[in-house]
Amino acid sequence: MTSTNYNIVPGRYEKQLPVATKVHFKSSANSTNPTLVKGAPGAIFNIIIHNTHNGGGSGAAITLRFYNKTTAPTVGTDVPMIIIHVPSSSSKELNFTSGITFTDGIAYSITAGDALLDATVVDADGVQVYMGYM
Repeated sequence: MTSTNYNIVPGRYEKQLPVATKVHFKSSANSTNPTLVKGAPGAIFNIIIHNTHNGGGSGAAITLRFYNKTTAPTVGTDVPMIIIHVPSSSSKELNFTSGITFTDGIAYSITAGDALLDATVVDADGVQVYMGYM
């Protein structure tokens, strides 16, 4: 596994994020990465997604799906609340000053396809997700 350095400036979000904001990080596994971030109501304030795949096979564009759930999603069955596409070899940074509210819980998956209920696995360590939530 190779390591990649990202320029994330300390304190960059101090004025945007509430004091109680927590940070979540995940580097993808060779799966659909069903992940429960918080099993209770919450909000997301920022998301940084790095897709280091450079195309070919399952190493191309990826899709990050968010679910309003108290458990990890059943990928391919549960309907996502938010869908974010990230092209190969690129990154996306999204900031939500007021936060995106999840009334049940915050969960997500990472897949290699873009269909609504896609369940195509991504490569291990090909995607990194950073999230500020509370």
